[in-house]
Amino acid sequence: MKWWEKTVEYYFIRKFIPDEMILSPLDGKEEKAGDTFLSNNEKWVILEFKKDFESLASEKKKYKNYEAAADELSPDDSHHFLIYGQIIDGSFCLGGKTYFSNRPVSTIHEIFDAGKDKEKFIFYLEKLIKHKTKVGESAGGSVGSYSFVAGISKDKKITSCMNLYEFGLDHGLKLEPTPEVKSRPSEPAPGM
Repeated sequence: MKWWEKTVEYYFIRKFIPDEMILSPLDGKEEKAGDTFLSNNEKWVILEFKKDFESLASEKKKYKNYEAAADELSPDDSHHFLIYGQIIDGSFCLGGKTYFSNRPVSTIHEIFDAGKDKEKFIFYLEKLIKHKTKVGESAGGSVGSYSFVAGISKDKKITSCMNLYEFGLDHGLKLEPTPEVKSRPSEPAPGM
């Protein structure tokens, strides 16, 4: 069986996003009207979709220094997941794990218990963005354009979904990575 990264994303959306959200996404004027709706979410998660387990390592290219990012963010990534496609018993299904700490997800439904409240989510997000590569150097486009953010209600249902960039716009955040400061080579001493 052959599939792609988008297959994994679409499979997740069809299986876990309510049909009414797919048929009428919040956009433009409706998005602004939906701000109250969005702010009623209790918890937030970040999902990164990859084709398969072997593709997970490509995420490391998105960081100035992946090891430093993992050291700082691993203890606090219980709401940040990598979701990938896999074949079990001859059928396509989804697998997952936490992003930096690599804790496996036994079922995809676990992510609906793992969200963070808005303030903690934004705090994590700001730390995450500081570690990302500059726009144009990241693997896969601008920061946050491919990360999926889902709002989860008290009854563990997805009530909103957008990419990280859209989440930043909705919440007045600047989601651009800080430029990497490179030291200048020291000047040779006069007469050398």
